[in-house]
Amino acid sequence: MPTHGHLSRALLLLLGGALVGHSAEPYEAFVEKHCLRCHGPEKEKGELRIDRLSRDFKLGADTHHWAEMMEQVNSGEMPPKKEKEPRPTQAEIAAFVTSLDAALKSGRAERLSARPPVTHYRLSRKEYQNTVYDLLAARYNPAAPGALNEDTLWHGFERIGSSLSLSPSHVDRYYRAADTVLERTFPTKTVEARKVRMTAAEMHYGDMKTAQAALDRFGITRPLRQLLFPGRVEPALRPQWFGKPGPEHSGLYRLRLKASGIRPPGGQPAHLSIGKSTGEETVASLIEFDINAPEDSPKVYEFDVYLDMPATLHFSVVATQGVDRRSGAAFRNVLGSRTYLFTHSSERQLLNANAPQMFDDQGNGIFSTVLVDWIEWEGPLVTPAEQARRQGLMPADDASAEAVAEQLRKFAERAWRRPVRVEELSEYLKAYASERAAGEKTSEAYRVALQGVLTSRNFIYLVEGEPAKRDKLTDWELASRLSYFLWSSMPDDALFAAAKDGKLGGAVLGRQLDRMLKDPKAGRFVDDFARQWLQLHRVGMFPPDKKLYPNYDSWLETSMRGEVVEYFREMFAQNLSVDAFIDSDWTMANSRLCDFYGLPAPKNEGFQRISLKPADHRGGLLTMGAVLGLSSDGTRHRPIHRGVWLSEAIFGKTPPPPPANVPAIEPPTPQSPKASLRDKLTAHSTNPNCAACHAKIDPLGFAWDNYDAIGQWRTVEKVPAGSGADPAIVSAGELPDGRAFKDPSGFKQLLLADRDAVAKAFVEHLCTYALRRMLTFDDKDDIEAIVAEAKKHDYRLQDIVRAVATSELMRKR
Repeated sequence: MPTHGHLSRALLLLLGGALVGHSAEPYEAFVEKHCLRCHGPEKEKGELRIDRLSRDFKLGADTHHWAEMMEQVNSGEMPPKKEKEPRPTQAEIAAFVTSLDAALKSGRAERLSARPPVTHYRLSRKEYQNTVYDLLAARYNPAAPGALNEDTLWHGFERIGSSLSLSPSHVDRYYRAADTVLERTFPTKTVEARKVRMTAAEMHYGDMKTAQAALDRFGITRPLRQLLFPGRVEPALRPQWFGKPGPEHSGLYRLRLKASGIRPPGGQPAHLSIGKSTGEETVASLIEFDINAPEDSPKVYEFDVYLDMPATLHFSVVATQGVDRRSGAAFRNVLGSRTYLFTHSSERQLLNANAPQMFDDQGNGIFSTVLVDWIEWEGPLVTPAEQARRQGLMPADDASAEAVAEQLRKFAERAWRRPVRVEELSEYLKAYASERAAGEKTSEAYRVALQGVLTSRNFIYLVEGEPAKRDKLTDWELASRLSYFLWSSMPDDALFAAAKDGKLGGAVLGRQLDRMLKDPKAGRFVDDFARQWLQLHRVGMFPPDKKLYPNYDSWLETSMRGEVVEYFREMFAQNLSVDAFIDSDWTMANSRLCDFYGLPAPKNEGFQRISLKPADHRGGLLTMGAVLGLSSDGTRHRPIHRGVWLSEAIFGKTPPPPPANVPAIEPPTPQSPKASLRDKLTAHSTNPNCAACHAKIDPLGFAWDNYDAIGQWRTVEKVPAGSGADPAIVSAGELPDGRAFKDPSGFKQLLLADRDAVAKAFVEHLCTYALRRMLTFDDKDDIEAIVAEAKKHDYRLQDIVRAVATSELMRKR
């Protein structure tokens, strides 16, 4: 369409109507009078030209834009209240909303019928991992090097069908994955579990004979302990401890470790990480935990962990010592390159006479350190439940062709999560027959057929819509949708049975949901949904500058992520209201977070429920370190990014991207007066092209200015350069609707007053996760029905999940 900057709006609208089929609907008059002055040919705020939007609602090309306009006008957000032009009357708004809503709904049937007859949703890596375990009791790590490709994220969600493609490289990796899974299910080599225990002396000297000789030389008769300290990694597992392990030894291993800790007065307990070394100080943690057992009362810690063998693992101690913080280099400079072995606190003996001081005059430790008595590894382990799951999967050596075909059909029915006819397996059965004819054993030939089933689109994808085009899911498809919603995996036998009987509805569905929510696999929903909804993958994306934030470490970062998930888990377990997302007088914290937040030290290890007071400046999701830090750039807080995150995660509204070529904020100079980031952004947002969006985003971000880039509370913003005093924090603001707040606590109260909007946004996020797709205007009525049902139960978390699972939307394709 050519530019018509010199034409009047009325003439342009007439031209637009002639070109794109505009009608004389009431909403068109409203658009001409109130909208085109900012979103037309003369001005294009937010990169939106309403005069160019399609009015063909049957095709639905611009339906989402019209739906958003209707919502913003109906809520009073648009037109902006600060515009000089007269605001629309309530009658005008009602006419606009009514006519536009009718126009959008008139094209719904055509839009729905235009959808493809069959929909495919590829399993995410995590779902693939869970599915092969629940199907075959096979442990597989899809994130290992050379395994499955990383999933593409859409606003944090890793299971959106339109984002998960399947390239040629994917196909090759799925074949390799199927081979690995089948080898671990039906190993060609018999692998017996082994148990290896290494004492501190053996870990240091390599074997007991050499160790004993050293002990005799030093005259030591008591068992030794190995001292682990921050700033250096020490071996926790060497491949040779198990002889010559190969990939066939990969699997579940049980770690048992007898250890204790030395904790300085007023300091933190040592935090022990075990994983693959990433340098001279750190490891990529597979296992990590606090060591609270005192030196005289060591404790045996036990964990189960999956290992790809051969594996080399190391210990790493993470500790931040209050004001006496020392980097890894400082520890190494003090302690040198020696390994220290202790006997007992009442008889502390080091194997180096010239060792530096490790304890003060009262015998208290100077550093947070760990003492290891021994470590034990056992594996690979197969649990009785896993063995039982594998029974009957492989046909007998003398099985007939018909028996093999029937056995493969039953397996495919579980793997593909739907009824399967033998005819669908003809190619796999031909491959089996060919292998048998070539002299292969039944088991080897059958593995070829199983590989075909596991690399079929019917396994890798959730397939909805076959064999005939329809609007509703079958009970089999509903069973899969429910199980991947709540378990991130395939249905179990009970859910399959309900689907097979065609009774997955009403009271039967209710009982199935009760059972599914009580199953331990529901923990996967807590872990996966919380992580994806709140975009926790962004935590630590820009590592905080160590000079600016010396108390930030890997333990703190892991603890921050854990706080969010464990908080969600507690809310889910207790069936709390969504109000607790906004504010609460408790949180879930471990010793590291308690130290960071300035809370009393917890009595036990791990995460536990901790009471909060107003002076703690915490409570709810929005004041958690992970949430406050995920939007920072590693050097400073970013209010605009915080506002965008809150708009998306809490209100379900994604602001438009910023205009191109927006100038960056100028860094301060030594001569310029110190100014807060808020002051600079406020001046920046006066740009007419930016002001409208910033009016919505800025208050959502400025409300949290009392928290720095890693979520620490402050009242003054430290400005690195400039003249004068550091500016005081001002977190007061005003929402677009005119409601004012003074501080973060006041802002939370405004959000609680908007609990209906918060609950609706949460329902939308939950439905996006459950349906594996982006929501559209055509889902509006179903979403409102779910919200109305949830409101009857005070928006309690489990009740919201039930409302989604039993909704009409859940049954729709």
